[in-house]
Amino acid sequence: MKYTGTQLMETAPVGSAIIRLALPMVAAMLAQAVYNMTDMFFIGKTGDPNMVAAVSLAFPLFMLSQALGNVFATGGSSYISRMLGSKRNDEARITSSVSFYSALGIGILLTGALWIFKTPVLHLIGASEGTFAYTNDYFSVVVLFIPVAAAGAVLSGQMRSEGATDKAMTLQLIGIVLNIILDPIFILWYNMGTAGAAWATVAGQAASFAYGVCYFLSKKTILSIKPVDYRPNNTMLFQVLSIGIPAGLSNVIMSVSNILGNRIAASYGDFVVAGIGVQMRIASLYFMLVFALVQGFQPFAGFNYGAKNYDRLRHGFKLTIIYATMLCIAGSIILRLFGDMFIRFFINDIKTIEAGTAIMHTFVWGLPFIGSQITLMVSFQSFGKSLQAMVISMGRQLLFYVPLLYLLNHIFGFNGFIWAQPAADILTTGIAVLLSRPLFKIMRGE
Repeated sequence: MKYTGTQLMETAPVGSAIIRLALPMVAAMLAQAVYNMTDMFFIGKTGDPNMVAAVSLAFPLFMLSQALGNVFATGGSSYISRMLGSKRNDEARITSSVSFYSALGIGILLTGALWIFKTPVLHLIGASEGTFAYTNDYFSVVVLFIPVAAAGAVLSGQMRSEGATDKAMTLQLIGIVLNIILDPIFILWYNMGTAGAAWATVAGQAASFAYGVCYFLSKKTILSIKPVDYRPNNTMLFQVLSIGIPAGLSNVIMSVSNILGNRIAASYGDFVVAGIGVQMRIASLYFMLVFALVQGFQPFAGFNYGAKNYDRLRHGFKLTIIYATMLCIAGSIILRLFGDMFIRFFINDIKTIEAGTAIMHTFVWGLPFIGSQITLMVSFQSFGKSLQAMVISMGRQLLFYVPLLYLLNHIFGFNGFIWAQPAADILTTGIAVLLSRPLFKIMRGE
């Protein structure tokens, strides 16, 4: 039986609804992971570890654009799903317009600030004498398109909020496929190096943004990005920002923690920075898959919470946490067995391979805990419980990763440095479980 977006969340069998909402996002995230790896693969084919390190150093810039997008994509989508569930479609439509233009406007301001302070920012993120020029080439292009990337993330989130995950998938795939096509042309054929990787990236972002704008200006959605619908109110702003700001700050903190990690890694050599960069691109595949699965649950959870369908909500939660955990366990086994082969595929530099493999083999010990952690965090976001969501999303970096990064590195050197991430994942999941009692009360309708 064919269901519309809201029918899928309201009446379809729970297991089928979660899978059907998640599958388009899983496909899009797989393509995103392939894109991330393709970017690194073609840069690696230059045979220059400094170029690989430069792309890794500039990666936190992506997190800044994601942070801005997440404020309004996560916060807006959570509120929109709840409004659709309670049949308040006008409020949902206004929220979508407010979220879109807010992300676009703030993105323009962020671009201006980063461009003005570009040189000190490059030194801050850890660019060395050997990597500065390559990092600057990449940074200078990508920074200009932060508004487009942020607003594009909002468009994707709003598509998911009304159950149109197939459209969200298409939006992401358009950009990813174009990026993959342009990478070898710009990087190798035109010999543009890291600047070529950057131009391929922003071309994909622009194409995705254009598709999203066309969709929301059509009559295929009850949501809107028309300027006439930009009518914020205090309740809406509180609901969007109380969920969105912690989600965005989580990305900012993750960006800062990656900068700190890269600076420590650079003390062991640029080849360690390159090794971390390759390892992160590979490991991100599993983060993306789990996050895509849970994104399928997010509109389902918000809609049924708004509609007070608590039995359906509990069933969806249980299935999501089981699926996510199984996916993480499978990933930890695969990366432990074949991690060195994956690293070697991207770059043929012995020191980089050794460093990346050591980091990968340690990382997998924390991966099985990620599924339940993300499911609990997104559940709190879906129900508008900003404090618990904030503790989980920000706590991993602030409470655990950054302190452990310095403490373990100081005591155990390189071995301690690479254990900070899995230790933080395990401890954060423990905190998430301790916080989950109110979550179960919500799902019982109490």
